[in-house]
Amino acid sequence: MSVRADDPRPPKVQVAAILRDEITSGGIAPGQRLDSVRALALRFGIASQTVTSALKILIEEGVIRSVPNRGYFVQSPTDDPQGSSEYQAIVKRLDEVSEAVRLLTDRVADLEGTVRRDGK
Repeated sequence: MSVRADDPRPPKVQVAAILRDEITSGGIAPGQRLDSVRALALRFGIASQTVTSALKILIEEGVIRSVPNRGYFVQSPTDDPQGSSEYQAIVKRLDEVSEAVRLLTDRVADLEGTVRRDGK
C-alpha cells in the first residue's frame, strides 16, 4: 500500500493506517523494530516529518513505542499499555460506570428501606 492522492485523509493518517494494518495482520511482529523514519519516508514517498507524525499517532494508540537512539518498536502484548490514550479512555469510562453502579446501589438500598418502613 502507498499514500494515495485521492484519499481524503492526511498522509500521516494514511501511513499510520497502513502500518497499523501491517502490525495487526502479523506482517510486523510484536517487539520487532520498524524501518527507520528515512526508510519509511522513501517507501511512502513522503517527508520524514510526515512519517514521524504517523508514528506519533501509533504511539498514542499504544500500537508502537519509541526507544531513544534505537527506533520504533511494535508493542508486545506484555508491554505496559497504560500510557496509551485508548487505555486511559477505557479506565476513565470504567471509573464512570463504577460510580454509576455505586449510586444505583445506594438508591436501591434507600428504596428498599422505604418499602420496609411503609410495610409495602
